[in-house]
Amino acid sequence: MLTSFTIATFTVLYRGYDIEVSRAPSGWRAGVYPRSADLPILRRCEIQAGDQDEAVIEAIDRVDGVLRL
Repeated sequence: MLTSFTIATFTVLYRGYDIEVSRAPSGWRAGVYPRSADLPILRRCEIQAGDQDEAVIEAIDRVDGVLRL
């Protein structure tokens, strides 16, 4: 018997960055990627969190931090 499952993923656009959120084996993962070449690249662009809201909030905080420099 085959078991089917869906992978929960979505993308949030925030201040010129894509925040790609997906289900991970131990919770949620958020990847942060600039949409244009003139934006800084984050040193740590992968975030692991227990729930999807926490992952998005941490990603937003990192974007705000890099743009504040």
